[in-house]
Amino acid sequence: MQNEFNDIRIFFTKTDMTKYISHLDLMRCMGRAIRRAGIPLWYTEGYNPHLFMTFARPLSLGQESLCECVDVRLVGEMTLKEVKQRLNDALPPGITIVSVAKPVHKAMEIASADYEITLRPDDVAGLKACIEAHYAKPTITVLKKAKQGRRKIEKEVDIKPNVLSFRLEQTDDALKLFLRLTAGIDNNINPSLLLSALEEDFPEEFVQTSILKTKIYIANGEVFS
Repeated sequence: MQNEFNDIRIFFTKTDMTKYISHLDLMRCMGRAIRRAGIPLWYTEGYNPHLFMTFARPLSLGQESLCECVDVRLVGEMTLKEVKQRLNDALPPGITIVSVAKPVHKAMEIASADYEITLRPDDVAGLKACIEAHYAKPTITVLKKAKQGRRKIEKEVDIKPNVLSFRLEQTDDALKLFLRLTAGIDNNINPSLLLSALEEDFPEEFVQTSILKTKIYIANGEVFS
């Protein structure tokens, strides 16, 4: 059994149609599932108490993941195995609890993430050659949103240094990109930025794109847990 007060980390998938659920709606969905499951979690104190949940590096709308996580605080007696089972019984298809455990790392330690991007162009071999040529350039310049005081601005940045690994795999009807991108607090790179840079050169080739986050890591290459 758990002690009276325990921080726990819940890893879950967000796939299929749930990729269209916004982060705000995901928070609501998770909160409702926790309440339905009868899991004794801690609520903040004060005038407007709410369920304590902390998500690390929320996923962009339209992307899928095998490694999303949320930190919560268990205040009653319940095994981690039972937390996992109860939540899976209460969650909708596409959101599946993979594991429930005590946190090992802090969210601020996250340094990089792996992605699998699938493209289905008419000319797979042609697009593969184009992407290889584009990636061989010394820079990959994109427009990235940033804050300047209270204003939001767009500025040109070179994201080539943020691409830690890059591999292409060709099948009969698809092209897969396997990427490791920086994902720290100050250098979190959305894989859609890389796609946008490629689309400028080859807009007619990018159809039926899917983006799947598969793993997250800390700075020394250890899987975040």
